Amino acid sequence: MARLFTLKPVVLALGMAFSAGSVHADNLSLGETCLRCDPEKIRAAAGEKPQVKTSGEEKLPADYTRITADKVQGQSKVAVAAQGDVIVEHNDKVLNAAWVEYDQTRDIVRAGDSFVLYENGSTVTGKKLVYNLAKGTGSTENARLEAEHEGRRLQSVSEKAELKGKDQYVLYNTKFNTCSRGDASWYIAASSIEADYDKGVGVAKNARLVFGGVPVLYTPWADFPLNGNRKSGLLVPTLKIGSDGTEVELPYYFNLAPNYDATLAPGLISGRGAKLRGEFRYLTPKLRGETSATWMPNDRRSDHNNRYHAKWQHQQTITPSVNAGVDFNQVSDDDYFRDFYGRNDIATNVNLNRQIWLNHNMRLLNGSLDSYATVQKYQTLANANGYKDEPYALMPRLSTRWQKNFGNLQFNAFGQFTRFQHDDKQSGNRIVIYPSASWNFHNDWGFVTPKVGVHYTHYNLDAFGGSNSRSASRVLPVVNVDAGMTFERPTSLWGKDYVQTLEPRLFYNYIPTKSQNDLPNFDSSENSFSYEQLFRENLYSGNDRINSSNSLTTAIQTRYLDRQTGVERFRAGIGQKFYFTTDSVALSGRVEEHPRNRSDWIAFGHGRITDTVSGHALVHYNQNKERFDNIDTGLRYNPEQGKVLSARYKYGRYEPIYLEQNADGTSQYVYEKLRQVDLAAQWPLRPNLYAVARFNYGLDVKKPLEQLVGLEYKSGCGCWSASVVAQRYVNGLDSAKNSTYKNAVFLNLQLKDLSNIGSNPYNELSRAIPGYSQSNEVIKK
Repeated sequence: MARLFTLKPVVLALGMAFSAGSVHADNLSLGETCLRCDPEKIRAAAGEKPQVKTSGEEKLPADYTRITADKVQGQSKVAVAAQGDVIVEHNDKVLNAAWVEYDQTRDIVRAGDSFVLYENGSTVTGKKLVYNLAKGTGSTENARLEAEHEGRRLQSVSEKAELKGKDQYVLYNTKFNTCSRGDASWYIAASSIEADYDKGVGVAKNARLVFGGVPVLYTPWADFPLNGNRKSGLLVPTLKIGSDGTEVELPYYFNLAPNYDATLAPGLISGRGAKLRGEFRYLTPKLRGETSATWMPNDRRSDHNNRYHAKWQHQQTITPSVNAGVDFNQVSDDDYFRDFYGRNDIATNVNLNRQIWLNHNMRLLNGSLDSYATVQKYQTLANANGYKDEPYALMPRLSTRWQKNFGNLQFNAFGQFTRFQHDDKQSGNRIVIYPSASWNFHNDWGFVTPKVGVHYTHYNLDAFGGSNSRSASRVLPVVNVDAGMTFERPTSLWGKDYVQTLEPRLFYNYIPTKSQNDLPNFDSSENSFSYEQLFRENLYSGNDRINSSNSLTTAIQTRYLDRQTGVERFRAGIGQKFYFTTDSVALSGRVEEHPRNRSDWIAFGHGRITDTVSGHALVHYNQNKERFDNIDTGLRYNPEQGKVLSARYKYGRYEPIYLEQNADGTSQYVYEKLRQVDLAAQWPLRPNLYAVARFNYGLDVKKPLEQLVGLEYKSGCGCWSASVVAQRYVNGLDSAKNSTYKNAVFLNLQLKDLSNIGSNPYNELSRAIPGYSQSNEVIKK
């Protein structure tokens, strides 16, 4: 091994394979423990980051050592003593020290009074150091480290540090955190930490989390990833408080392989009992999915025992043109979502999906052929009164669509076979064949698209309720023409330049009237009335009901586009459908039950009114009954991240509220008027302290449907944030049709680049407050 010696002043520097960064070492304190961090004071107290000095000479060959200093003496190839701004350079290592003794026979340096050891952007500082340059081993006392790796930052102070070779070390009586220099608002203290960056694993013994100078958590042993990668071990416990008492969960993560992992989380709900949650995830180049389950063996607040929620979602690529998937969901009882989930989850999980599907895409005769096969059945949950209306099972459904362009002509052939199965309703088979052809004539300023088609439907119905099996068919021609134009002009609005468009559109649709009350209704329902609905040929979803139509839609919309970027800032429109003959096919299939001879009209507008104010409005006017059927309007003021105020009013004259069972076993929706006011806000009360709130009030029932209020705090130095959010919401109706309520309290402490402690309310807040921003991610202007 060769050694080079020169005389040149240098400053102290030290590198260690820990991560990248630098350290300020003057005592064993990480910095200020004050929770209300002032960044300027923290930076002033931490002092300047020490700068690493090098000799400035050309790079050395591998395994060569160069020492520069104010004074160097000793015997070559035996020992060297250097004093005064010593610099030792060896491969990627740089050592700055006040003095250095170098034993060349063993390749060991001793550095003193103060030193910095640097390697590949990693630093450690201290008073004295014993270090083997070749092996990268050694020890130091009163060591301080500060590091960054892939955007993750770490700083620590230790009574003793042992360097075990490249990327391995042991710290004794240490404190560390992921904050900025000098910020010790929280830290983890441990009797020892063993770190192995080759394996990416750290092990802490007798570790405790200290927050604001107060210990809040303790564990005798814990391991953790050093580089942000996955690592088996205990995760931070979660904590919830609500109507069921206090809920605690302690998850353990299993890093089983690079492409699959699992989590097992025992927990306790004080008002109900013990529970166990598990999750397994997998990922390969051709398939991915996850399965999870929660189990509660004994629920003290329910008549149900062995309560569970299980689900499995799977997607797989069989060949480049064939994909398959599974979506399976099941709960133990009808009350599960009402007891354990929130208002929105209750509403959206009445019919739990159980489905297997297969998708196939290919080219056929220079056209595209898309085919789909599925078997689908639901677990339908009963409401609080015990009533449920289960959809038909698809056992199976086979669909295919072939499309091909012949110049401006597009030919489309759709075919579908479905076996509808139900335990309490008439089952049967349905075949749908719908060939159509459309011609697309267009240029820069307009388009005309005529279309013709024939919709054929055939049923083979099983015997049911004393009725014999039978067959039925329906054939309906469909003819429509869609046409529109686009005009543009430059304009200015609120001091900004825009391009305004004016887009008139006509849609003529013809379908003859045909009674359909002899046909079953397996999957059809009336679509919500909207601006887009004005341009659909069928008012009904599914294929069991097809409206009669001899109508012309007239509509116009305008858009404001940013002249520089082309981004749409605002859009508004109005439209109405005119009937030349009565549209008289109702959802029941009967003719003239609820004839439509005068069109409703609808108007809308949405987008940014100014840079800080956005809004939306939707008005649906029923011209037949001369009344407003739907009004939905709102405004949002959002001057910057973390500042948002919103107000919304929603009115529906004829909204489905709940299903009611008739004496003959059939069911029907009970429709009632719906009027709601929804107010929401996120606003800073003072720097780094934010208030969040939502108030959703039912004007007809004269009671709040959801109330939410909370506080969020972000450390001034950005190293931690905390939130407390309380929520009260309607979760159902009792036997007397009175509203029942549930309460929840979210407590969350987020430590930067480490973990969340408690229960994160982000999902609830982002749903409840339009424009909500996480307080710890707010960027000040």
